Amino acid sequence: MPLGLALVLALSAASAGASVSAPVAVAVAAPAAKPAAPATTEPSKGGKGRQPRRPWYREGPESKRKFMIGLAGVIMQAPPIRTEVVYLDPRDIGRSVAMGGLGIFARWRAKPIFALDLDVRSGSVRYGRSSDVSVSQDQFLADLAALIYLGRGDVAQFALSGGVGGMASIVRYEGSDDATGRQLWGSATFRVGAEAEFLFKRIALVLSFRAYGVMAGRAGVQNKGELVERAGNPLAPTAPFTTMLVGSAGIAYRF
Repeated sequence: MPLGLALVLALSAASAGASVSAPVAVAVAAPAAKPAAPATTEPSKGGKGRQPRRPWYREGPESKRKFMIGLAGVIMQAPPIRTEVVYLDPRDIGRSVAMGGLGIFARWRAKPIFALDLDVRSGSVRYGRSSDVSVSQDQFLADLAALIYLGRGDVAQFALSGGVGGMASIVRYEGSDDATGRQLWGSATFRVGAEAEFLFKRIALVLSFRAYGVMAGRAGVQNKGELVERAGNPLAPTAPFTTMLVGSAGIAYRF
């Protein structure tokens, strides 16, 4: 082969190899990952924002207003008198009498679960007036008690109470001949009861129901007046041991 022809063939082969392009790599994007689901929390069994109920024996936070003073309407149910000074028609007496009156009270909330209560109460009744005589009875009761609060809500409060005190009783007689008389005696008392309070900021509604045991000092009665002297200055017109039920409803100021 002539040298010129061989040189031409060699150059043609080199140019043909250079014209072949290199393979192109194609990048395939991986599938995008799914976004994570937002974390969720289960609501508490007690409900949103509700605190678990506190047992009654745990005191909890103290109140900012520890003192209370108020006025109450009072009803006393007690046994009637059995007097020897004048004659009373049994139809005017019955087995019990209801006395209406007023009371004043003060409470000091020493602890959320404990309070001291001071009460002064009165009650009056007038027995059936006949053409012959008229008899009226007044009672003045004072006692000091301790309260244990079993229910302590934001508005309603419930407590049991127990205490001791004293009572003064006065019976006045008026005869048909304008003669008069009076008997005065004292008694020791002890009480148990239930108390309820409904709190509205500085004002409270207070309800109470109590049972009193009364031990009368019959021999220590003070007799005065012509009617009593005619009867020979008898003992106090009550039994040595009696019970009395007292209910009240009142309003108080808290500070």
